[in-house]
Amino acid sequence: MPLATIRKHLARGNQLLSEKLGGAKGTDKGAEYRHLTQLIDSYKGYFESAQRRVVDCLEPNPNARKRAWASSTVNKIQGSSGGESYPHAEKALSDCFSEYGRQLGPQHNFSLALLRCGEAYSRIVESKEQSLDETKSGYLKPLSETLNQDIREITLLRKKAESKRLTYDHKKHVLEKTNAQPDDAFEEAKGQFEEALTISSKAMSNFLDGEVEQIEALSNFVSAQLSFYQDAARILSDLRGELQIRLSDARDQARRHTPYPVGPKTSFPDLPPFDPTPSQNFSVKPKFDNPPPKQTPACIALYDFDAESPFELSFREGDMLKLIEQVDENWYLGELNGQEGHFPTNYVRVLHPLP
Repeated sequence: MPLATIRKHLARGNQLLSEKLGGAKGTDKGAEYRHLTQLIDSYKGYFESAQRRVVDCLEPNPNARKRAWASSTVNKIQGSSGGESYPHAEKALSDCFSEYGRQLGPQHNFSLALLRCGEAYSRIVESKEQSLDETKSGYLKPLSETLNQDIREITLLRKKAESKRLTYDHKKHVLEKTNAQPDDAFEEAKGQFEEALTISSKAMSNFLDGEVEQIEALSNFVSAQLSFYQDAARILSDLRGELQIRLSDARDQARRHTPYPVGPKTSFPDLPPFDPTPSQNFSVKPKFDNPPPKQTPACIALYDFDAESPFELSFREGDMLKLIEQVDENWYLGELNGQEGHFPTNYVRVLHPLP
């Protein structure tokens, strides 16, 4: 390092110490400059905090996040796709529902309900992954680029302006102490400080004028979140409707089935006395009647419908309706909450058709 540069660093260090410890006053950069620096510091704090908070919100487990990141990095180096993804809680729940639904077998309404829940939560995970990708590209990436480029450049310009100020104040302090006249070195230091101050001020002002980019990035994040929650609400609404139908099927089956009493005093039904003579009339009727689950004809409302006559049935979007019969190609007869009535066929989506 040249001797002149070393002397400049020593002079700046002495000036800084005299201000921090000796109470010396440095040149005031102005109220407007201080206001700009406060705003830039707030922006910088927002970028850094928002990055952490958003990632913690979408992927709350830091250890799992590190494993997924490491796996993705290795795959990129090897040029392969796939790898370990972040284990969302909905994925574990989907696996649980699906596993025990398969173990119970397809002959039970409950196992079919579990399998349907597993499929629904798997779709929620897919929607969440898509929302996460959109958040990273539309929000986190612009934040990171702004922080690493614009804010970093402004920080360097501010440091340069502060460095030039220390050099200028040091020379001014020497002149005041020796009662000497300003020389060319002093004027040069003053000009360099004023130039650095102007450049950093313009850089901060230009950045603060670019609110459009920041609002656009924030809107991208909210849009990605809204899309996910809308998908999740729609998936869960459909799932709830199908579970209500499954519940109705299970109740109908339970009413048809008479369980055989089991206990210490269990008795068996009396059988007719044994007759070795062949008889065409002898038969034993099974006690149990357990037919396979039947699907109750049903549909889900796509839109709100307000009845215009006493013979029509009102409902709201998302309601599950029991189908009784199809009157014609334009009208169904159905039931909702114990009330029967007619409604248009194009206002609903059939889940289980009429026989």
